[in-house]
Amino acid sequence: IMSFKNLKLSPEILRALKDLEYKEPTPIQKESIDILKRGRDLLLIAKTGTGKTAAFALPMINDIQKDHTKQNKLTKLIIAPTKELVQQLQKSIQEYAKYTDIKVDAIYGGTKLNTQIKRLCFEKPNIVIATTGRLLDLLKQNHINLTKVDTLVLDESDTMLDLGFVKDIEFLLEHLTNLKQIVLSSATLQPSVKKLSNQILHNPKVIEVKSNDRVNENLTQEAYIVPQKNKLEFLSFLIGSKNIQQSLVFCKTKALADEIEQNLNLDGLKAAAVHGDKTQGKRKKLIAQFKEGKIQVLVATDVAARGLDIEDLPCVINFDLPFMVVDYLHRVGRTARAGKSGLAISILDEYDISLIKEIEKYLGLKIPKEQLDGFDTDKKLQTIAKKTIVQTKDDKKAGRIKGAFGNKKRLKASKKEPKLRGKRIIGQQR
Repeated sequence: IMSFKNLKLSPEILRALKDLEYKEPTPIQKESIDILKRGRDLLLIAKTGTGKTAAFALPMINDIQKDHTKQNKLTKLIIAPTKELVQQLQKSIQEYAKYTDIKVDAIYGGTKLNTQIKRLCFEKPNIVIATTGRLLDLLKQNHINLTKVDTLVLDESDTMLDLGFVKDIEFLLEHLTNLKQIVLSSATLQPSVKKLSNQILHNPKVIEVKSNDRVNENLTQEAYIVPQKNKLEFLSFLIGSKNIQQSLVFCKTKALADEIEQNLNLDGLKAAAVHGDKTQGKRKKLIAQFKEGKIQVLVATDVAARGLDIEDLPCVINFDLPFMVVDYLHRVGRTARAGKSGLAISILDEYDISLIKEIEKYLGLKIPKEQLDGFDTDKKLQTIAKKTIVQTKDDKKAGRIKGAFGNKKRLKASKKEPKLRGKRIIGQQR
């Protein structure tokens, strides 16, 4: 059995890993650490919970320790799509580096700019983890010096590209004049990630951790088919009838998150919503209360919940399905972590039936469609959901999947449902 000692990491790192009870490296860590120590670019494709953070962070810490000329200089930069993920990365890397003199700083919006400027000036961090927007603000105002940065990590690059950060990344690369190594980390190798890797990586090593089911083997998935107009009522019924003591509920929009929160509280379930319209301090407080068990249900949009690390989370509920499979993987990856079991439930309405077909095709499995005693569902909707997926020759050629609705007129839904064009919501943010 390979140990971290075989990877020739410093004694300080090994001591920190022992404190964290890391007994042996995961498959992705075994390959990545050796590659990065040799200075090669890396394209890292692996789902959440596989140990990606340690895979790219441990070689960074080791490199700074070996080279005394890098002390008190910013030489390692990590970009992540959300504040929560930045904070999670900072916490993990600080734990890995706790027996060293290495300083790790986090840069993100929603906090005072002057405070971050002072930290950069006086604390002189070796590693900075940042969201793109706040980093560019500091860069354009000459408050951060990136000329000594030799390693760049774009974590969850698939999400950054989905959010439209391509030009920001290109602008950033122009200012990294001393760059020697780039790591692209992504949950899936979607076309946009592959295109970016071709543009910015030099002779990269590609490490892809594949799984037959593409989700954690300890995860149980199930779905319930409910008309859109009855979904709020069903969610409360579901949580109560299954006696779910702690659950993270995902939805597409901020307005819907607030509506779900209000409805759950009216039904006697202690709930709170986290999304981009709430201050960073408020979000941190609500997440802390959720972890402590003071809040039973946390409702979140995809962007707000990216990077949430909640230990022993028993259940994730998709109030509606995301338009992209990668977002589904990130959602359900919040539970069944570190060898624990978990449950992922999807509530499917008229608009979700075609999307669940795409998810099932990607996962290579059928997600069981269940029914709850005491709650009547629409028989017509049940029938449509059982239809076999239709795929035309053109769809196969283009790699597209046609949903159960095909080109037929959509079933009548609530007037509150946002208009759809293709696979994008018009006029609302996730």
